[in-house]
Parts: sequence; C-alpha cells; structure tokens
Amino acid sequence: MNNLEIPGTQKTPSVFFNSNTGTLELKGRSIPENAIEFFKPLVEWLEEYSKSPKSQTQANIHLEYFNTTSSKCILDIFRKLESINKQDNTEVVIN
Repeated sequence: MNNLEIPGTQKTPSVFFNSNTGTLELKGRSIPENAIEFFKPLVEWLEEYSKSPKSQTQANIHLEYFNTTSSKCILDIFRKLESINKQDNTEVVIN
C-alpha cells in the first residue's frame, strides 16, 4: 500500500499518511473550496488501510482552523479511525 502525501497550502492542510509505520499526520488550516473533494482521497486511503492496519495506528492532528464543511469530513476520518480501533489486535491513538 502506498503512502499518501499532500503538501499543505494556505487553504488546505498538509497530509502524510504512512502505511508502513501506521502514522497519520494532518496539519495546518482546512478551508478548501471543496472540502469533500479534498478529503475524499484521505477517506479512501483509510478504507484501504483498514483492511490490514498496523497493531498501533497513531493519528497526529494539528489543525489551527477548519470550516464547517471540513468538520463533517474530519468526522468521517474519525469514524474510519474508530472502526479501525474496533478491530481485533489494533489500537488507534489520536493526538
């Protein structure tokens, strides 16, 4: 499985999801023109990752600001992480 890396901009956060280490990082501001379009690859990546996650997944989320549309998409990410955490022999830590 490939890592997901998206450089941050003034309106979108930087993303680094590493399937080898189980480390997920989301940093910056999230005020994209189309939040659903921006977050879709992140949710799809998590869906694929959930098929064979590491025994411990660490999500480091540092968002200084996010708009209302982004909040719904971020909730989708948390729901995916919750489903991974419910799997046998897996633990998700959110910072």
